[in-house]
Amino acid sequence: MTYLRRGLLQGTFSKNSHYYFYSINMKLRANPGQYLSIIAAATLLQLSADVQAQESANAELDSCVRNEQIVTTAKGAGAGAIAGLSAMFVAHKSNDAVKGALIGAAVGGAAGFATAYYTAVDTCYKKNPSWKPESKLERTRSYDELKKKIKYKPSQGIVARAETVDIVAPVKADSQAEMNSTFYVMTPDGAETNITVERKLFVVTGDKEEQVVFPGDATQPFTVAGGEQRDTVHIPIAKDTKAGTVYRVEFDIAAAGMPPSSASKTFTVTE
Repeated sequence: MTYLRRGLLQGTFSKNSHYYFYSINMKLRANPGQYLSIIAAATLLQLSADVQAQESANAELDSCVRNEQIVTTAKGAGAGAIAGLSAMFVAHKSNDAVKGALIGAAVGGAAGFATAYYTAVDTCYKKNPSWKPESKLERTRSYDELKKKIKYKPSQGIVARAETVDIVAPVKADSQAEMNSTFYVMTPDGAETNITVERKLFVVTGDKEEQVVFPGDATQPFTVAGGEQRDTVHIPIAKDTKAGTVYRVEFDIAAAGMPPSSASKTFTVTE
C-alpha cells in the first residue's frame, strides 16, 4: 500500500493531492472497492506520463484523444483492474498489484479498444469543432445520364439508392481511411430534394461485430438535384491499432420519408 500511495499517487498527482489521498485513506479502508478504484485509476493515469505524443498531422487531436482514452479507461477499468489489484494485495505484492491493474484494465480486445478510441475522438471533436474533417459531396453523373442508365421513369416518384462503398487501400495504423460512398437520387422532373445520409462504423471480431461511434458527422442532411453523387469522408485509424483489425463501414441514404437504402464495405488494417 505504501509503495502505491507514496510512489504511484505522488508521481501522478501534485503534492497537495498526495496528502489529500493520504488523509482519506482511513475512510476509504471502510470501502475497499472504492479504494481500489482510485488506485486503478491512478495506475492508468500514470501511464499517460510515459506516453509520447503521437506523430501525425494533428498532434493536438492526438493528445486530446490519448487523454480522453486514459480517462475513459480509468472510469471503466472496473472489475478487471480491481480484481487484479485485490488478488495482488492479498499476496502483499505491490509491484504485482500494479501489473494486475494494467492487465485487468487492458482486457477488451479489438472491440474494446475501438470503442474507447472512437468515443474519445468524438468527444474531442465536440470540444474542438474545427478539428472535425469535413465531408465532400461531389456530383458524378447528371440526371439525364443516370436516367438512361437505370431506365428511370417519372412514375416511380422520388428514388434514392446507395450504390457502393469503397475504402482506398491500403489502410494502416496512424493514418486515415478514405471512405467513398456512391449513391443516386432521382425525382420526376430532376428537381432538388432533401435527403439524409448516415455513416456507421463497426469493428469485426470473427463472426461478430460491434458498432462504435463514427468519427465526424454520422448523420447529415443535404439538398441535392437528381443524379449520382459521391460522398467522401476520412476515418482516423489509431496509432495503436493492430494489423489484422477488421472494420466495416456502412452508408445509408433516405429521402421522401422512405426506409433508408444501404451499402457497406469491410476493410482490414495492414502492416
